[in-house]
Amino acid sequence: MDFMGLLRSVEDILFEIVSWLYFYPRTFLLSLFRPTEMMAYADDELDDRPQQRYESTINPPVFLMITIALASTVSDAIVGPEAVQEALKTTPEFLKDWKNDLMFTAFIFSIYPLLLAMDLLRHRRIAIDRGSLRPPFYSQCFVAAPFGLANYVALAFMSDTTYEYEIMGSYYDGLYIGFPIFLATLIWYTVLQARWFIRELGISRLKGTWIAAFAVFKGFFVTSSILLLIEGTS
Repeated sequence: MDFMGLLRSVEDILFEIVSWLYFYPRTFLLSLFRPTEMMAYADDELDDRPQQRYESTINPPVFLMITIALASTVSDAIVGPEAVQEALKTTPEFLKDWKNDLMFTAFIFSIYPLLLAMDLLRHRRIAIDRGSLRPPFYSQCFVAAPFGLANYVALAFMSDTTYEYEIMGSYYDGLYIGFPIFLATLIWYTVLQARWFIRELGISRLKGTWIAAFAVFKGFFVTSSILLLIEGTS
């Protein structure tokens, strides 16, 4: 690569990263408050040429990974440096590197979009391949990001048993803060998925809710099994 070509590559990378300062908050707020529109938008954008996709937001898988990185930072701030160092003692060796930990956590939260996208294709009786799987997977990445962030925060509070938080003059264990966050997030995510299946499949609310709830349950089962397996190797 010649010198000018290298400069142009650096320019593109720098512009892309600094533009996240605007496009990340925009993408997050839209995913949180207009999730249905964002899921439809993700699907539509894949019809554009690669250079023109997601011009006004961040690419869905990249958005999910950035959110997981932020979630990890927020979680560490909640539990404190001492708890982080204590947790590292029982962490598998390959996850002690922050890059491996980020990729693994992003992989865990990507399982939900994968399973939901696969369920949609199965109910549509569409063969599952890379071409058919990408649109629903990208749609799901937009809403998996706030779901992952809230879960990270909830788990951080629930695991913090050494500190009591003051709320309206009373002191509560982290469990009393984390569990309501987790429950509210789970309800939000499941209701959103039910609406998605109802709209995409043209089915009743009852059936859509059942498909969504079962898909989310499968996500919890698969991710929990992987985490337990990893924990067993530490």
